[in-house]
Amino acid sequence: MPDATQTLRPLAVCVASFLAMSLALGHPASSDAALDRDGQPKTTVFGCFPGADGILTGGPVPVATSAADDASFGNLPFTTLLSSGPSSNRIDLVFVGDGFQSAQLGSYATVVEQRWLTMKATEPYLSYLTYFNVHRVDVTSIDSGVDNDPTPGILKNTALDSGFWCQGIERLICANTAKAQNAASSAPDWDQILLAANSTKYGGAGYITEDVCTFSAFNTSSLQVALHELGHSFGNLADEYDYADGSSYSGPEVPEPNVSIQTQAAMESSGTKWAPWIGISLPVVGTHGAFQGARYYQFGIRRPTSNSLMRSLGLPFNGPCLEQMIVEIHKATKMLDAASSPLNSTVEQGTVITATTVEPVSHALTKEWSLNGVVIPGAIGISIDTAVLAFAGPSASLRLKLIDPTTQVRNEALRASWLTETYTWTIVPAACVADLNENGLVDSVDLGLLLGSWGTGLHDLNSDGTTNAADLSILLGAWGACP
Repeated sequence: MPDATQTLRPLAVCVASFLAMSLALGHPASSDAALDRDGQPKTTVFGCFPGADGILTGGPVPVATSAADDASFGNLPFTTLLSSGPSSNRIDLVFVGDGFQSAQLGSYATVVEQRWLTMKATEPYLSYLTYFNVHRVDVTSIDSGVDNDPTPGILKNTALDSGFWCQGIERLICANTAKAQNAASSAPDWDQILLAANSTKYGGAGYITEDVCTFSAFNTSSLQVALHELGHSFGNLADEYDYADGSSYSGPEVPEPNVSIQTQAAMESSGTKWAPWIGISLPVVGTHGAFQGARYYQFGIRRPTSNSLMRSLGLPFNGPCLEQMIVEIHKATKMLDAASSPLNSTVEQGTVITATTVEPVSHALTKEWSLNGVVIPGAIGISIDTAVLAFAGPSASLRLKLIDPTTQVRNEALRASWLTETYTWTIVPAACVADLNENGLVDSVDLGLLLGSWGTGLHDLNSDGTTNAADLSILLGAWGACP
């Protein structure tokens, strides 16, 4: 992954105000959620499960923080299911299993493959598969199965301590997240962990700050729980369901992009929230508007569509939710993996610069090359030959702009902020590549600049990745006035 200034590592950091809202309003977490009865810290786990009408119920639940004691597993076997590129610029999803004995690891491998096939056929993973790496870590437990399955009181000795009936909720599968994270560390990298519990019983959960989602491995519907919880943990999305209890929200506007106190008319007038989606129809979720009831309240707060994955399992995301998931993918990655000449470097005219881009599966990125701020006609590929560039003066600024033109993002402000990237190079005439201060002379000032950047890659005159004796030789050979 890129460094912390550009990414969401840990990836599943939920908006803090979402939890604060839950605690303050009592819907559904209690105000003492920060500590347990022994004064120990608690974390928050989301358990969202369908009621009799299919609409989800549940929400955030405070649970005890997992202890890190005895969490070391050493190097566990792992298999990479999808390798799209370097972990430094990919989102690494890691499956770990709990309650599988060594003889059952084959079944575990098969079910993980099946669940991943289902997951990658859904958006946004379907269109942005190239932005993900996926791994399976083989975790062996002493006992087969998990705690409280099928009924409370049945205890199993498993590696990751997972079990049903967490906090008295039958379908809520909690686990030791510290152990899950340690097990996932056997993979090349991890950003989000999906814990497959050895059970056929329906259930799951999402730890919004620990980057862990749990699901019942052999229940085909349980992966939907994990997909929904990823909407919370990765997309910072709110639940769109309510409790049908007559409750009414009367507070200020809320931060999540998929819920709002605004009516459709107010949203269209202000141009905020999901205004660009209003009137747009998508398969399954229908036409976007502002539908009453969301974020656990029946009135006073609205959602974009009548139904979607953040309201009911088994459905796709609506437009604003999918848009936000795509934005988070771009926040966590870059559309450029590498370039043949170092970024921000000075390049001798005649060099061919080639960009290695991360192309979505469903569409191509837009490439736009410009020289000194003027778009170069016809330059829309990943490469450009600087020999054909015409400019006056000692140097010119060459820029590559990458844009993700996906129609699944309609908010152009978001596209400009997160789906647009620019990269630059300075182009100089071949004889003037060593004129580092661009004064028309190659002299002692340029020599000082080159020596000061020795070994760093800055002022890399031959674009071999480092500033060294080869660059010094080029500078000395160009000593004097530039032609």
